[in-house]
Amino acid sequence: MQLTRHAAHAAAALVALTASQASADSVKVVNYSYSVVWSAAIRLIRVDAGYEVRDRDKDSGYILFVFPGSGSVKRCAGSLELVRLAEGDGARGVRLQLSIAHQPSYIELQLLDKLEQKLEREQGRPPPPKHKRPPKPPKKSP
Repeated sequence: MQLTRHAAHAAAALVALTASQASADSVKVVNYSYSVVWSAAIRLIRVDAGYEVRDRDKDSGYILFVFPGSGSVKRCAGSLELVRLAEGDGARGVRLQLSIAHQPSYIELQLLDKLEQKLEREQGRPPPPKHKRPPKPPKKSP
């Protein structure tokens, strides 16, 4: 009885660990405007790669698509989230978060790299991020 309970706990922990690894998202930040990134992402997924786009919302910042998997899983749900980064946060551009079910993270990273390369080909290299200068300390009075 005690051994069965331990085996059940171990199995539950293994399932939880496997589920968290399988749902890991790949993230990349690109220093282009949101509208430029949105347009390039749609064209990469739908036109260049030929993936079926299931749903998309530019205002909310997501694209849901079908990734043609391999092996036993032939059709995988994919989602790309686009998050605007505010200048006040010290960063600018768009954070891309990609998740493709039943696929290793390197597949997600390859797709994010392709998007970044597409942006560079079409828009050129982004300008370097602006660094805010720290305020000068007040001068000491004599």
